[in-house]
Amino acid sequence: MTALTRYRRDDRAPTLGAAARDLAVRAIPSTLGLLVLGLVAGWVVILPLSSWTGEDRLNLLLRAGRTPTQDGVARFASTIGGVTGNAVICVLAVALIWALSRKWWLAVLPWIALNLHIFVHIVTSTVIARQRPDVEPLDIGQPTASFPSGHMGATTAQLLVVVLFLRQWLKSIALRMVIVATTCVYLLVLAWSRVYLGMHHASDVVWGAVNGIACGLIAWCFLRRDPAGPDA
Repeated sequence: MTALTRYRRDDRAPTLGAAARDLAVRAIPSTLGLLVLGLVAGWVVILPLSSWTGEDRLNLLLRAGRTPTQDGVARFASTIGGVTGNAVICVLAVALIWALSRKWWLAVLPWIALNLHIFVHIVTSTVIARQRPDVEPLDIGQPTASFPSGHMGATTAQLLVVVLFLRQWLKSIALRMVIVATTCVYLLVLAWSRVYLGMHHASDVVWGAVNGIACGLIAWCFLRRDPAGPDA
């Protein structure tokens, strides 16, 4: 619970130098650790043993069940989680947090989460170079490879930071629950859409979510805070 309330317990503004130091000392090593885990996970999923998971059968099953309505829903969800969509999410998230808090060190957190994810995603995707599913794609191919899902990771990272911020800023428990539920439903639909559209295997989406959650938490926690509060 301390991690969730860390900025309410200690709301002192860090200097730019202190923030840069924390980013270098706390965020970057954690991100490199996540990258190593992602490379290991990627090498595991592309081994011949990965065929035992039935991922290809899932892609074929979803392709066989495609309908115009599902196509539209999947494309819409995927567009929101795409490159342009995530750029818009980042701008809106930074603007929202700044408008509600007037604290620059909070407003930059979605941007930091997104950039940490971009680094991990590009390196992992380039090194692993997993081929996309062998089904007809319904989306435009990205320059990166299949593992992990960049749509899932980037969107999860930013929305997690926004949810953590709103959780401590909003007083209404009901409103908090609505925001959390809405976010989770959208992310589940996004995960389904990437597999449905033939752009990713299920494990790509799962590890994309892992990347997103990790990068969101790294961004949220990288600044040093006093758990007991500055006046303790």
